[in-house]
Amino acid sequence: MSNILIIGAGLAGLVAGWQAAASSTRRVRILSKGWGATHWHSGCIDVLGYYPLSNEQPVEVPLERLRLLIANEPHHPYALTGLEKIAEALTALQTLCQAAAYPLHGSLEQNWLIPTAAGALRPTCLAPQTMSAGDGRSTAPMLIVGFADTVDFYPHLIAANLTQQGIPAQGLLLEMPALQARHFNYPMTLARLMEQSDFRAEMVQRLKKQLAASPALDKAERLGFPAVLGLDNAAAIHQELEEKLGRRVFEIPGLPPSVAGIRLHHILLKAIRQAGGEVYDGLEVVRAECADDRLMQVVTENAGRPRPHRADQFVLATGGILGGGIVTDYAGRGREVVFNLPITLPHSRLDWFKQDFLDPGGHPIYQSGIRVNHIFQPVNGENQPIYPNLYAAGTTLAHAEAIRERSFEGIALTTGYTVGQLVISNYLAQGGNRGQPH
Repeated sequence: MSNILIIGAGLAGLVAGWQAAASSTRRVRILSKGWGATHWHSGCIDVLGYYPLSNEQPVEVPLERLRLLIANEPHHPYALTGLEKIAEALTALQTLCQAAAYPLHGSLEQNWLIPTAAGALRPTCLAPQTMSAGDGRSTAPMLIVGFADTVDFYPHLIAANLTQQGIPAQGLLLEMPALQARHFNYPMTLARLMEQSDFRAEMVQRLKKQLAASPALDKAERLGFPAVLGLDNAAAIHQELEEKLGRRVFEIPGLPPSVAGIRLHHILLKAIRQAGGEVYDGLEVVRAECADDRLMQVVTENAGRPRPHRADQFVLATGGILGGGIVTDYAGRGREVVFNLPITLPHSRLDWFKQDFLDPGGHPIYQSGIRVNHIFQPVNGENQPIYPNLYAAGTTLAHAEAIRERSFEGIALTTGYTVGQLVISNYLAQGGNRGQPH
């Protein structure tokens, strides 16, 4: 039996598990049918990139716009956590990553503008040290370096689009024999090769030769690579490349799987397990059982037979519509997949989407989700907790359009951090200190 059971292993679930395990001697367990958005997001922490949604200019100072958002939208997840908790969660993650030799730089005082694999500039609050030299607020000339025989990274396209935005950039495709010997080379392939000193040495040698042969390329003050500079030693590899190439180096996040996101995933997994928590993937929670209006256990589908998992407190972090935690049907009905919790949803399917696909205000369907009270307990139509021992975190929460706001990771981090601490304090207040340590 677990004292705390968390369902979902995306950023919100992992952060909640990290905080719960680190804050107590209670037994904390995370169940998930698979890994979450860390594997397909950029590896940065977007707190607030656009607000109001109709504003086409990215947010420069998140702190200022967060104050406005909280004042205007009292039901938004950020309004429930508050500014102090947002800042605290960011600092805690930065401290954890610093200890893991993978620094995250940034603050609520200023957004970075990080290049994407399409050559756009996206606002983000915290960026890995391996990406920060690519900040679009600087106009220092760039050389975007890709690799022949790889997929989904086109340096000349990126360079052309950056140049259109006032950042002088050129593209270069580097040929590497180790890649030519393979039929397909994906980001994880490159990341593993980058961990090999021989591969890096050859890459540096070939790149230096190209720079020396072209005065135009040699003018670049910073070099952009796909975000594949290693899985376990990215910061050290990044530093090594800067020293050997004699100029700033930065990564550009691309299409999934996200190597940079997987790095954060690994750091959180390690922190949870070191604190005594347990994480299990491949276990899909299909239903819950309760007694006297209190959750008693959830049931997972296994290859052999259904398996029950009892706990005292439960945290739901399965994601919203985009993450599969909420599903809809042809008739316009929606439901939460584990506890069948009520969700906010436009009454008519005709109101789910705006007529314009790129409507600057976003689409109402993506603000659908679970309504919670001030301590993140899902509530019914009378604003009463449905189960006193159930909490929710992450993008399964209602009243935020995380993709359009560029707040996806910020909401997941902040609500996961808050709920991870809340569930422990509430559990102990209800007499949970009699439970067995893990």
